[in-house]
Amino acid sequence: MDLAAFIHEPKGALSYAIDSETLHIRIKTRKDDIQSVTLLAIDPFNWKPVAKDSHVYEFAVDTMQHVEMKKEYVTRYHDCWFAELTGFNWRRIKYGFVLNDGNDYCFAGCQQFVPLPKDWTPPKDHTNYFHYPYILEEDLYEAPSWVKDTVWYQIFPDRFNRGSAAEDAKDREDLLEWGSDELDGVHKKFGGNLQGVIEKLDYIRDLGCDGIYFTPIFDSPSSHKYDTKDYFKIDPQFGDNSKLGVLVEEAHKRGIRVMLDAVFNHCGYEHPFWQDVLKHGSSSPYFDYFYILDADKPVVPDTALAASEGYYFGEHLNYRTFAYTEQMPKWNTGNPAAREYLLSAAVYWTEQYNIDGWRLDVANEVSHDFWREFRKRIKAIRKDIYILGENWLYSNPWLQGDQFDGVMNYEFTGPVTRYFGKDLPEQEQYTAEDFVYAINQLLVSYPKHVARNMFNLLDSHDTARILHFCGGDPELVKLPYVFLLTYGGSPSIYYGGEVGLGGDEHHNRQCMPWKPDQQNLALYQTIRRLIGLRKENPLFKAIDIGWLSAGGATNTLIYKKESSSGTLFVLIHNSSEPADIGLPSEMQGRKMRDLYNDQPVETAAEIRMEAYSFRLLAAE
Repeated sequence: MDLAAFIHEPKGALSYAIDSETLHIRIKTRKDDIQSVTLLAIDPFNWKPVAKDSHVYEFAVDTMQHVEMKKEYVTRYHDCWFAELTGFNWRRIKYGFVLNDGNDYCFAGCQQFVPLPKDWTPPKDHTNYFHYPYILEEDLYEAPSWVKDTVWYQIFPDRFNRGSAAEDAKDREDLLEWGSDELDGVHKKFGGNLQGVIEKLDYIRDLGCDGIYFTPIFDSPSSHKYDTKDYFKIDPQFGDNSKLGVLVEEAHKRGIRVMLDAVFNHCGYEHPFWQDVLKHGSSSPYFDYFYILDADKPVVPDTALAASEGYYFGEHLNYRTFAYTEQMPKWNTGNPAAREYLLSAAVYWTEQYNIDGWRLDVANEVSHDFWREFRKRIKAIRKDIYILGENWLYSNPWLQGDQFDGVMNYEFTGPVTRYFGKDLPEQEQYTAEDFVYAINQLLVSYPKHVARNMFNLLDSHDTARILHFCGGDPELVKLPYVFLLTYGGSPSIYYGGEVGLGGDEHHNRQCMPWKPDQQNLALYQTIRRLIGLRKENPLFKAIDIGWLSAGGATNTLIYKKESSSGTLFVLIHNSSEPADIGLPSEMQGRKMRDLYNDQPVETAAEIRMEAYSFRLLAAE
């Protein structure tokens, strides 16, 4: 057996507490190498006298629990094994693993691997067992219960809807005609505002979405608002602070929650603290609010050098920024005064406007220490507020219960794009098998109860739209939405995606088309129906996936999600050619219900799948 491929890490994604008396344990072994795994578990203080009345004690291996682990998922390189340990009242445990490759047995411990005979008994060396020392309630991960049931609608405010009322300045000369320019631009403004959102709350509710994620709405000179000028003021283009209050109140009346975007990694060039630093240098009281590289040199960026040399990587900057963007100086959140200023802004909007969540921009470039304090302050105001980090890759260090409730799950976006997408000039095209391996890797990367609260998305203001990746084909683009809405977690629809709004990464913030003849109403009805089914059927939201078929010549995915109440079978035919698809044996000859079309189905050995089609079949 290949012991070098064995992977386990205590107190992480491979060993975590679900509640005060339940642990989930995972390991990874080389793909197709191990036939079975037995988890050995014991209370670390189970010691007994070696003989009656003896004062010498030994490790009581005869009290060891033997739990057969389940091969839960397979990735490209590993088999992933899972077991649940529950009901141990003392909340602590030592554990190890007995690996069997069909010929030999080996104990995998925390210190070393120990060969075992076929008639093995648990090793007595207590120092070679992994240890979960104690489950403490205050260390448990806990997220708001409503998040896993929420379908989000992401809004880029300038491009969503311009309010109809006169006070919303629809005739401002600096605003472009709605939809007149599809290319994004930092200073292009079309006049979308909060009043416009209020007027479309019924539209969002009728689509089935019950959460709105706004990109930034605070005072800023740009169209994207990630260069904040005033953290305590709504941008005048969008309205004023009271208008946000009205929006939140009206959204809540409709059962819609509201999440704002906090930009605490950096501010805008026009922020008064930064302007004071530019003017007074090291004499400014805000000098240490930022990262100035050389106090003896000017802080103002050397734009002449930048112009003469052309674009290069920040050599003209004497301060840290977001990326190399001179308009976005980076906050020093280690400075107590700067930290308190930013936290007070988050507290203000949370206390005064009853918002339901914070999305945290560039969250992985801000210290863990800051986010721990942020969580304490915000959760003290509202325990059920959702804290979401903008992390693009592996994020377990932020999801230990002390910082975020979830992250924007771009690790989900990537495999979906590579499998369903056809226009991928710089990305690898995934086969169905590649896709399954990648999704399985994601499923074992996070604890199950954390995965329920991840913000799953097909696209956003920072990516090309999913329709673009799908070559502009409205039939094909339905398939990633099927997968999104039958996948566990908290899914997001990027505004306009539901009516066929497309665009590459430079055209991904176009104005929402509101005229019916500009909308793909068939796509809208498909997504609306899928959201409705997700609301009705808990199996759509289940985390675990049972893969039954992946690809082959037909490039068709078949998977199931099951519970004691029934089974949902999902078939996704990712091919431009229709085909008769052979069904797995457990699906053959059964009476089911086609949930999407709401009609009975009796299956045979094969099922007909049209080009880029899907089926949602429920069995009880």
